[in-house]
Amino acid sequence: MSAEARTDQRRVRPVPKAIKYLFGLGLGARAVLMSSHLSGWLQDRLELASPVTSWTRMTEGLSLLDHGISPYEGDMFHETPLVLMLFYCLNKIWSGLIPIFFLLVDCITACLLHEVGSNVCRHLLEKQGRHVKTYSTDSMSLLLTGKQLNSVPRLMMGTYLCNPLTIASCAAFSTTGVHNLAIAAALLGAVKGKRLVATLATAVASYQCVYPEIFIIPVAMYIAQLEQGSRFSFRDTDSRLSMLQTAGGHFAWLGFLWGLSYLPFGSMEWLYSTRGFVMLAPDLTPNMGLFWYFFTEMFEHFRIFFLCVFQLNAVFYVIPLAIKLRDHPMFHLHLLVGLTAVFKSYPTFGDAALFLSLLPVWGHCFKYMRNLFLVVCMWLYSITCVCVVMCVLYSNVCTVQ
Repeated sequence: MSAEARTDQRRVRPVPKAIKYLFGLGLGARAVLMSSHLSGWLQDRLELASPVTSWTRMTEGLSLLDHGISPYEGDMFHETPLVLMLFYCLNKIWSGLIPIFFLLVDCITACLLHEVGSNVCRHLLEKQGRHVKTYSTDSMSLLLTGKQLNSVPRLMMGTYLCNPLTIASCAAFSTTGVHNLAIAAALLGAVKGKRLVATLATAVASYQCVYPEIFIIPVAMYIAQLEQGSRFSFRDTDSRLSMLQTAGGHFAWLGFLWGLSYLPFGSMEWLYSTRGFVMLAPDLTPNMGLFWYFFTEMFEHFRIFFLCVFQLNAVFYVIPLAIKLRDHPMFHLHLLVGLTAVFKSYPTFGDAALFLSLLPVWGHCFKYMRNLFLVVCMWLYSITCVCVVMCVLYSNVCTVQ
């Protein structure tokens, strides 16, 4: 064996058993649910499928497309044209590819989150090493350690793969998984300083849902910090030029995606059915969000005013957080992921699952959080209650049938 071959063999590291077990457990649970009758019931659950991400509505869109009718002529279909064409092609090739596609999407998202955790921890350690002499001795317990370079990425992967919320969303064929994949790719592109990848991923996420438009600000800040280092500042010309390049790349990719979406139907009517539907929130079917409950009790002549207030609430925090957290753009981006998951017009459990998967990055700070035990117990209790209630409802449905 040559020296080059031996070197390549040494570089190939075996996959740790913990990661194999995480993938086995997560994919096994998804596969079991997908192959059972429970999958069809989950597809109609409001907690897992919104009017935008529902697989039931996707099948209606595919059926209309089969009959030569534009799905955007009515008021039932609100997914983007490229995602529609993707599933249309998969369904034409073989319908069995669709569950495989959703499994692969969750696998890739988990792998991307693993890489994000590894890179973020490495950057935090490097930053600590440069400034540790200026830290107070009382803050040493808050510092990141080398052991967390391995534990944090695995925790992030496990939190996404084995989270009941993501498992149920995948089994329900919710297109939220595709949205989470785009955001995870944007995170990885940002932490690696790959402007082309980061801007494409943020454009894809924004193409699917209007709210991730604000993610480009912390992404641009992160890339500028990697390029400029300690010279990064909002007043620095090179830093501002770097952020403008990132923003320009984002909107260029978004325009390209809009252009591709024009081709299948020869019109831009899909914009009103997708982005317009999300912004105007005309469907007041009960869901996990705040919009439906508030606007069902709203007088019609107040609707436009409060609609603007609610939509601005989802994006209002980006500038204050950018100023306050200018040295911590990844934390800024994490907060925006959580805020949009709460304040978007049609949220689902899958949106909150991505926010939870990013929490282990800041695990070294948890011991100093207020009411940590109470908050964790509330999350666990809430998730357990949701799982139990859904099981009870499903058993009642089966009994009635």
